[in-house]
Amino acid sequence: MLTGFQSRRWSDKEYSQVWFTKCRVSGASSGTSTHVDLRQDRTALPDISWGIKKYKQCFKGSSGKSSGEWHNLASGSHFFQIKKINGKGSGLALSVSKVTVDTSKADQN
Repeated sequence: MLTGFQSRRWSDKEYSQVWFTKCRVSGASSGTSTHVDLRQDRTALPDISWGIKKYKQCFKGSSGKSSGEWHNLASGSHFFQIKKINGKGSGLALSVSKVTVDTSKADQN
């Protein structure tokens, strides 16, 4: 994934959590972080950003995981977009072994 990458869309309302497992960066000696922006896809209107989360834990070994949670979302089609990799807006590529999207608030504590 490069900065600007957009994920597949999913239908959601109220809550989304996006998990990344085992992150790596190509084009850098090490990976330290990525910024993930959850957005609502609105046809013929500008997308809505629900905020950016900084993921760091997924860079810590083969079992490293990071997640971001977004609350009070409007119903509709949502996706995430990669905004930065290692603090940079371009020039690096992110690899993630597993991406999981959770739209159920039932598992929250």
